Amino acid sequence: MRLARFSLAGAFLLLPFLLVRAGEVALLKGDPIKGDIISVNNAEVVVSVAGAKKNVPLANILKIDIQPVGAIAPGTKYSRAELTDGTILLASDWKIRKRDLTLKLLSGPEVTVPMKVVSNILNRAEDEKNTADWKSRTFNNRGREAIVVKKGEVISNIECTLGEGDAEGKTIALAVIIDGEPTTLKRVQNTAHGFLFKTVLDPKAPPVLCKLIDTLGNIIQVSEIQPNDAGLKVITPAGAALDFSFKQIARLDYAKGKLDYLSSLTPSKMVAKSNLDEDTKPDQWHVYKDTNLNKGPLTLGGVTYSSGLALKPFTELTYDLGGEYREFSALVGLDDNVSAVGKTILVVEGDGRELLTVEISADDKKRFRPVTLNIKDVQKLKLTVKADGEFDVARHLDIADAKVSK
Repeated sequence: MRLARFSLAGAFLLLPFLLVRAGEVALLKGDPIKGDIISVNNAEVVVSVAGAKKNVPLANILKIDIQPVGAIAPGTKYSRAELTDGTILLASDWKIRKRDLTLKLLSGPEVTVPMKVVSNILNRAEDEKNTADWKSRTFNNRGREAIVVKKGEVISNIECTLGEGDAEGKTIALAVIIDGEPTTLKRVQNTAHGFLFKTVLDPKAPPVLCKLIDTLGNIIQVSEIQPNDAGLKVITPAGAALDFSFKQIARLDYAKGKLDYLSSLTPSKMVAKSNLDEDTKPDQWHVYKDTNLNKGPLTLGGVTYSSGLALKPFTELTYDLGGEYREFSALVGLDDNVSAVGKTILVVEGDGRELLTVEISADDKKRFRPVTLNIKDVQKLKLTVKADGEFDVARHLDIADAKVSK
């Protein structure tokens, strides 16, 4: 049966029993509104606060929190699979059989998707160090196919061509070049650290309407949504179909295009110029997502930030904003927990015009600065990190809490 696509507001109109409950509405501007969410139409959400009704325009809403995201039970081992549309699925078990991936989600359901929509798979995702490394590893290795192995604390990519899984879902075929000759091998699936697949989202894929986050941390990019007897049936832009009961839904997030963190956006162009510091360390990247260069939390002035980028000099990132945003803001500085010498420079450009240059020195008493820029009508936002010398040794910049908003 073909699913009809409709707006998130339209979906809410069909779900009054979901909305008549306590919740919190986060706004693009202003403090969150806490109360009973009693109705939604195509223009607004009506919230009852201490008996008084507030009409909130839909265009000003970032998200609706329905219930907290629950904690995964300590000691639970699980894997993390990411689809080409950014959907992240946490699974207690998974198997690649032929060209299909079957996942047993932590929340219970079993899901099967074709491998052509799978971007990467990480085993032992319950280890925070693994997931911190994985965000940057997948970003810096886009367009490459590899099996990822871990020995002790050392994680390495082995570039290869990944083939099919066997009928039982225990091994996967791969082809590697040994002494200049292609060699076909088999690898046990669940003993690898992870897999990177050379797959991309179909350019004709439907756009994201909203993001659904369930109570166990699965993050579903939603392009189609349909109520069913138990809750919601959603279709992702990559074509994966999933069912969620109302008790499993923690948040409906429709901030995309209103407020977006740079670490969640894919730059249209990235230039990372290598230098001597890179030659002997192939996994020493120029861009680290949501971590500092040591893969720890981004920390500036004693404050930790969950979102942001850590960049080494000689890096250029360009984002296609399409003139849809009004403001860029971030905290720029040298991480408290990463050694630094000399001076690092950030240049921000909009459509080729310099908007700001920030210089941070390791000798500065205060090694971070807040940045807020008007980017109204900017089509392309470019960030360039430079050093005060030829090499980038012991130079870096955190761009913490970096976001563009309307």
